[in-house]
Amino acid sequence: MSNVSRLIIVEGIVQGVGFRPFVYRIAKNHNITGSVKNNGGRVEIIAEGSCGNIESFIHDLRTEKPAVSQIYAIDFKEIDTSGYDDFTIIKSSTEKTPNSILVPDIGICSNCTQELADPENRRYEYPFISCTECGPRYTLTRTLPYDRQNTSMFDFKPCTACNNEYTSPADRRFHAQTVCCQECGPELTFTDNTGNILSKGKAAIDECAKAINDGKILAIKGYGGFHLSCDAFQDEAVKLLRSRIGRPQQPFAIMTKDIETARQIVHINEKEEKLLLSSKRPVLILNKNEDSDSGCDYEELAPQLHNIGVMLPYSGIHHMLFKNTSSNAYVMTSANIPGLPMVIEDEVAIRELGHIADNYLLHNLKIENRIDDSVIRAFKEDHVFIRRSRGYVPEPIELPFDIRPSVGVGAELSNTLIFTSGNKAYISPHIGNTNHFETAMYHAEVFDRFSKLTSIEPESWGCDMHPHFNTTKFAMETGGDIVVPVQHHHAHLVSLMADAKLDRDAEIIGIALDGVGYGSDGTVWGGEILQASYTEHSRQGHLKAHAMPGGDLCSYYPERMVISMLRGHVDEDELFALPFELKHGKMELKMVREQLEKNINVVMSSSSGRVLDAAAALLGICKYRSYQGEPAMKLESYARKATERSLELPVTIKDNVFDTGMLLFELYNKINENEYSVPELAWAYETAFARGVSEMAVRAAERTRIDTIGLTGGVAYNEHISYRIRDIIKENDLEFISHSKVPCGDAGISLGQAIVASLKKEE
Repeated sequence: MSNVSRLIIVEGIVQGVGFRPFVYRIAKNHNITGSVKNNGGRVEIIAEGSCGNIESFIHDLRTEKPAVSQIYAIDFKEIDTSGYDDFTIIKSSTEKTPNSILVPDIGICSNCTQELADPENRRYEYPFISCTECGPRYTLTRTLPYDRQNTSMFDFKPCTACNNEYTSPADRRFHAQTVCCQECGPELTFTDNTGNILSKGKAAIDECAKAINDGKILAIKGYGGFHLSCDAFQDEAVKLLRSRIGRPQQPFAIMTKDIETARQIVHINEKEEKLLLSSKRPVLILNKNEDSDSGCDYEELAPQLHNIGVMLPYSGIHHMLFKNTSSNAYVMTSANIPGLPMVIEDEVAIRELGHIADNYLLHNLKIENRIDDSVIRAFKEDHVFIRRSRGYVPEPIELPFDIRPSVGVGAELSNTLIFTSGNKAYISPHIGNTNHFETAMYHAEVFDRFSKLTSIEPESWGCDMHPHFNTTKFAMETGGDIVVPVQHHHAHLVSLMADAKLDRDAEIIGIALDGVGYGSDGTVWGGEILQASYTEHSRQGHLKAHAMPGGDLCSYYPERMVISMLRGHVDEDELFALPFELKHGKMELKMVREQLEKNINVVMSSSSGRVLDAAAALLGICKYRSYQGEPAMKLESYARKATERSLELPVTIKDNVFDTGMLLFELYNKINENEYSVPELAWAYETAFARGVSEMAVRAAERTRIDTIGLTGGVAYNEHISYRIRDIIKENDLEFISHSKVPCGDAGISLGQAIVASLKKEE
């Protein structure tokens, strides 16, 4: 039987996952000759053989692919035979292909973990151990195709032994671009906080471990940036870190030695265990296991919260540190000033972190792309992304329909940007607060990098409507006349609709609850009921707008909002006689009163965040916000402690406006009755808030005859409020949708912007 030849193009996550070695092996198994190569962001195969063998080869290509790879499409066509006598892996092509992408960084695999601990293995205790199935990918890649010369590993020439593994088809490291060992790979150094080298190699791990045991603060360089770390079980070390980094209340994520240690600290179900142990290794926010004698002080690690972020080791460095320390858990917090990009350069780390870290564990593998840990909030029945980064980026999200090439530059806070084309959307890693100059520069850097990695040339740009955001200015200056401003909460809802895979002609009633967003009428929104399609929106209801005396100061000192919201409900002399704890005492109280009376430096806002913050302040839970979301997060944690949950606070809705000032006044009255505990009152307030916004949404659905209601925005991270809204929607026989792959908060805004911009440009 004569041979035939086919050109096969495989699109997907097929670079950096051992895909070419896999193709080589199955080609040999099926007596196929020809070649395989990386072509831009795709894999190109020429396969010659009998029709039956080629069909079997293609079947295995689909079904036996490497575990971390993803195939989006396999296209093939008949070509003339060339009489190949073997199957080979050939040099990659640099041709640009749209939607090119590579695999995210992959947590260390079980095979490499075993080799790391095996004294007989030549990579015994070598922390940069990796193979085709694990290790850094995105963080060390300069450009595509994913070959060693296009990564920072090109700085390290493989030794003879590593080269033999790289060229041996039977070896697990056949064509592993990160192959290296003690003889030829990156090296660790341990320094003091001025950069003086104290030790290298294995000795660096030993000294770093000793420093952790001694209660020191360490700056540890990973694949995507630096962490600040200490022994999570040493209270004094945790307090010292808090003091030096200036985070008196912000929760610290911790890394535990293994899943058994994690179970002693937090409650973990089967689904959560699977996620923790996955190759993505996210930080998973789980409920504290306070019945366990774990030895950690929860109040030091996550003050006044019911949950804490936990992750497992994902690199050889982590495993080596745990092997050599007495602790089974470390604090692992990103080494950056809040809102600024994570530090990645040694000299910058030493300069900026020297007042925090006692010592540094460094290495000489250059970080090409910085990336923070991914953070996921676990709910009782599902989970939601807070930060989609390491382990997930740059893996694309599949859209429910095709759109023209577009980019969304994101919001101001918790910023990400996104490139979209066809039915794929590529969300960048966490960027941060672009109001800072350094972060705005990083935003531009990520834009350039993602543009090159995806090879997408946008035909439209989406940005926020706020004219003064740095992201808006960037879009206007760079995108020109193809820029489409998108209302903040509409972008939230479009992101939700795409995440829920709704059809292009879908329409929903959207509940958008967050801290702040520039409204279509030029005022500040934040508690919105919108009728939304992928291109249009109309306001169907909202929270009552309240004055924010001092503007953004209210987000830091929520008692200012208490005064504003209760004014008109409580006698002014009685109101201003309350024991407020404003920073400047009576002088500031007088200023707030004058601001409200004379309407000076006052912003009107329907913000949900400020409504929840006000309750936290009135209940004495949190009167100063030291990190984003703190008052509302602590309010939720107090509410969960309620043992009696029968108290109901009435809600007032008039002309599709929810009077949250009246709701706070009802809370004020119940506090004065002195019959209920703080947790009971917190639970009742959150329940009433959820009921009020749900009732507005249900009424809007009835008016518009729309049967789907969705929830988005930062408040959707509150499990109690989110689930109460869901239950009320379902009780009214309406469909409820929520986020699953895209963050609820501002990190998901960029997706909505890109979609709206693309579809608007089609009209």
